[in-house]
Amino acid sequence: MSPLSNASKQLSPRAILRVLAGGVMGSALLLAGCSNMTVVEYPNYHVAEVESFKTYGAPSRIMMVEVHDRENLVTPETWASALSNHGYPPRLDFITDAGDLAPNQTLRDGYRVVVAVSPSQTTMSEKICTAPETTDYPADTTRIPVRIAFCAGDSPISELRAHFIKDEFEQHLIENGDTIIYQLFPRYIRDDDDHRCGMRRADC
Repeated sequence: MSPLSNASKQLSPRAILRVLAGGVMGSALLLAGCSNMTVVEYPNYHVAEVESFKTYGAPSRIMMVEVHDRENLVTPETWASALSNHGYPPRLDFITDAGDLAPNQTLRDGYRVVVAVSPSQTTMSEKICTAPETTDYPADTTRIPVRIAFCAGDSPISELRAHFIKDEFEQHLIENGDTIIYQLFPRYIRDDDDHRCGMRRADC
């Protein structure tokens, strides 16, 4: 049995989740120091917990992903594939077309992940769910900002920003799909009475 398995027996389930989520968060910070790596920033949560919105919003464990990208650097289907089957159970599969649903599957109207590649400065909070705007990439850019949100109708539940290396965008998206989903759909968010943690953190 591995040392991690032995250690996990001595930790509460919540403590284990904090360790796992902390590893995801720590990875994002480590990437920030690497100029040739994609950086996924800490998320922003607009609710006290996300899990119930996730399970209600995806009764068949299927959710739409809505991609806004003026230059179509990566196809919506690639986004859907990269984000699928990651995170805490129940894991979600993402689709771009409701016509891809099986006969026994349903979508919850309005519940979706919205992606804005090279977003305008005002595309955040409610606007990313109601009227996301994107811009053309600057000709000399090497990094492309992306804002990603889990929306319930017009309201954002969680959102984050990432910075992708333009020349390796697709590969880095595939490599970071799990980090993005763990951040958007945490099992727990920090307890406001726990002063050991930073504000609205997924790893507390």
